[in-house]
Amino acid sequence: MYIGAAAGLAPAASLRALAGGGAVFVPAGLDGEFRDLVAELADPGGGRLLEIDPGDGEGLDDLAARAARGAVVVALAGSHGPRLARELRRRATASAPAVGGSGVTAAAATPALVTVPPGAAFDDALLGDELVALKRIVDVLRVECPWDREQTPRDIIGYTVEEVYELADAVAAGDLPAEHGELGDLLLQVVLLARMLSEQGGGDLASVAADIETKLIRRHPHIFAGGTASTPAEVKTRWERIKVEQEGREGIFHDVPASFPAILQARKLQQRAASVGFDWSAAADAFPKIAEEHAELAELFAEAAAAGSQPSAAGQAPTPHARAVRDPDRHDPRVAHEVGDLLFATVNVARLLHVDPEIALRAASRRFERRVTGAAALAAAEGGDWRELDLSLQEEYYQRAKAGETAAASSKE
Repeated sequence: MYIGAAAGLAPAASLRALAGGGAVFVPAGLDGEFRDLVAELADPGGGRLLEIDPGDGEGLDDLAARAARGAVVVALAGSHGPRLARELRRRATASAPAVGGSGVTAAAATPALVTVPPGAAFDDALLGDELVALKRIVDVLRVECPWDREQTPRDIIGYTVEEVYELADAVAAGDLPAEHGELGDLLLQVVLLARMLSEQGGGDLASVAADIETKLIRRHPHIFAGGTASTPAEVKTRWERIKVEQEGREGIFHDVPASFPAILQARKLQQRAASVGFDWSAAADAFPKIAEEHAELAELFAEAAAAGSQPSAAGQAPTPHARAVRDPDRHDPRVAHEVGDLLFATVNVARLLHVDPEIALRAASRRFERRVTGAAALAAAEGGDWRELDLSLQEEYYQRAKAGETAAASSKE
């Protein structure tokens, strides 16, 4: 059963469940207020409390064994309650018999594991306690830690952006433990920034949560207000219309930060245009635009090549130096213009294919890094220095590294 973050916040259902419990296990280090409350409810005569450390694996195994032989009452009280709950649930799940394909989890199939409050209410209570505990730690650091005390929102926001990118890497790599850790780092940034917001009188963590709750309800009338939207496209169209009609946003390209990274900004502008109907109906319709923009850039290369092959003087053959000039002049404004158009068209196709271009490009960069590193290793294994090879040999090693990577991936399937 769950008692709460403070004795005064104990859910009534948990208090009633303790009545007459007799011997009750509690997390080690439970403070006096909690101990007195649990002991009095378990047995008006001063029930016997048995402490258990959430980090004591042997003790937890023993507790699980006792539970298998009969009912055991555990009061998940105080700051260590959520951790103890996770450890007990993990052991209960691991010791439960295999469950068939009915969709029932092993934990749910364990009849000895009964929570008070039941079901989702118990999970929500634990979640609330963990968030409150995190907020309290941040509050303490903000007052007592010299470094945390001196930080401002402008100082912290750079770290927040870094955490978002690190989370993006973890998601792209499918690394669940890393994703778990990065989500925690990002959550810390949110809690700390909310604390700073409260110090400036701009709200607090609770008001931030309340506002986003209100916004989500307002923007999903098809869920919360009897509206209709049967496709993802209809949901997005309604979402954008609500922003303009109910939230007072003006213009087609409202609230697109100038500080966005270029790829993200391009995608957001395209989404804004799409919300008013200015969009391709499918990625297949937008795809030829990439070839069109590529052709316009190719014209500049052809122009440069033609200029480089011209005789240096009337009636004379071109010099070797002149023949080597094949790239467009980087100072020609048309070059940046056409490169930008090509990138913009590529982002548009990615958007219509529901591929995040930022994540896709980062993945491509990692593949390139991995393959070049592999090519250099192959060359070194054969007594060569990849950096000293000519381009054709470097490319040969690169293709070998790529082929080896593809073969390794296929063998895992």
